[in-house]
Amino acid sequence: MLHSLILKKLIANPLLHFLLIGAGLFTLYQIVSPSDNGKDIIVIDDDIVNRSLIIFEKEWGRPPTREELDGLIARQVKQEVLYRQALKMNLDHNDELIKRRMEQKLNFITNDLATMDEPTNAQLEEYYSEHQSKYIIAQRVSYIHIYFNPDKRSRAKEDAERILNSLPVEAPNIRYLESLGDPFPFLSEVRRADQAEIASQMGDAFAASVLNLPTHQWSGPVLSGYGTHLVYILEKLPEETLPLAAVKEDLMRDYTYDVYQDYNNKIYEDFKKQYDIRIQITERSLSGKIVAESPAK
Repeated sequence: MLHSLILKKLIANPLLHFLLIGAGLFTLYQIVSPSDNGKDIIVIDDDIVNRSLIIFEKEWGRPPTREELDGLIARQVKQEVLYRQALKMNLDHNDELIKRRMEQKLNFITNDLATMDEPTNAQLEEYYSEHQSKYIIAQRVSYIHIYFNPDKRSRAKEDAERILNSLPVEAPNIRYLESLGDPFPFLSEVRRADQAEIASQMGDAFAASVLNLPTHQWSGPVLSGYGTHLVYILEKLPEETLPLAAVKEDLMRDYTYDVYQDYNNKIYEDFKKQYDIRIQITERSLSGKIVAESPAK
């Protein structure tokens, strides 16, 4: 009760209000006051970085690496530069999510400024030549497999080896093949799938093995996350670079996106020059909060 009365008196005390307002104004002045060279000062200090570290650890379940920390700091600087530039342009009017929304609005504006004429064929050809690796279809295979379930068989691998020796060279009827093994939760015949597609269903080891098997003959046993398989490769399609005409729509989209990104980066660098960026972080505050080496991938 006594504590409550004391607290009420403190809250009602005009001197306390004055001190709090003064402290707030001092802090605000420290953040936004111009430096000696006439530029606004942006200070990225321990408190700001620690908040970023806490958010990072909640999202990733571990502290950041030094490289990731540098990225977090660069992100804070970029956000503050774009935020202040947006404030100068009065883009915060009636918007509650100010910083994030300001950055988005400013990027929208720079995208509008970057609106360009449709690229010429020569420009698209040059872009295609420089980014040809983006328009490659990976090697694909079509195959049939017979599945041997280790949960139903005590000697699944041996059963597969025994049946392999009795299979005909030609790929027989799919239903007959399925009767030789066990029911599989997915298709027993796969058509024109690349390594990533096969791996997403069967696992990396199975996908890598299948791509290296000979065509038009039975091979195995091949292991997957489900168990043991015998595999017959029906066809292999080599890696293929798509011609420009076949990817023109994607090419236009990628070209436009890259132009906008380059323009936005240049605008940001120009904005950034208007600020005095100060990174004031002590190593002591980071002790035990960053990973020395990059985490294993």
